[in-house]
Amino acid sequence: MLRTTEAIVLRNHPYLEADLIVSYLTRGSGIVEAYAKSPRKIGSRFGSSLEPLTYAKISLYGKEHANLPRITRSDIIKPFNKLRESIKIYLKISEILELTLRTLPVREKNDRVFSLLLDMLSFLEEDHNALYIIYYKIKLLEQTGFAPVLRGCIRCGDETDRFYYPSNGAVLCKDCADINEEFIVFDRSVYSLYQYLSRIEPVILKRIKVDEQLLSTVEELIDAHINYNVVEKINSKEFIQMHCSAL
Repeated sequence: MLRTTEAIVLRNHPYLEADLIVSYLTRGSGIVEAYAKSPRKIGSRFGSSLEPLTYAKISLYGKEHANLPRITRSDIIKPFNKLRESIKIYLKISEILELTLRTLPVREKNDRVFSLLLDMLSFLEEDHNALYIIYYKIKLLEQTGFAPVLRGCIRCGDETDRFYYPSNGAVLCKDCADINEEFIVFDRSVYSLYQYLSRIEPVILKRIKVDEQLLSTVEELIDAHINYNVVEKINSKEFIQMHCSAL
């Protein structure tokens, strides 16, 4: 069976001597892994269309539920080359690509996330604004059911304290929390920004300006939540923390 779809390359890795396994976020089928025959050979018909971040129209051959269909065609719609020119920007984007791969179920349709990622890549190519990456994380967590609970104590409902406990993925008041657990203190402005970003459509992002310190606090909270409740660690983020200060 041959099927054609739009797709964004999330990553690729070598397979055998000159082949590749490519991980896509597709429109209509979610996360799909596919096999490309000899794309690393000189003069390959695939060219650069299998590079991460590439938005392409692809054709896959194989049974509908085959674990590894073969890529028979890959036509670039938008290469997003500018996003690969800066190692710092590329690594930050790699962080959200990895998070997408590790939160979305394989072959489960989620066209809202596909459109969201496409929008964010387009925005980032025009403006390397950290707001876009943080917004994507917030919306992805909501779409995949991993969003933190930030309104009121998850156990008693009290809204006077704003202590986020990563180990619980939620806010707890002093009476309900274990005093030995790590927590993050945040104020009403952090909560308000998080709620605002979770509600708005992507197009609104271009029209707003956010205090850098406030945005940094929201990012700290979101990243702590991801590390405790979504994945043990994001490899791309770990690499950034270890090496980017020297770049």
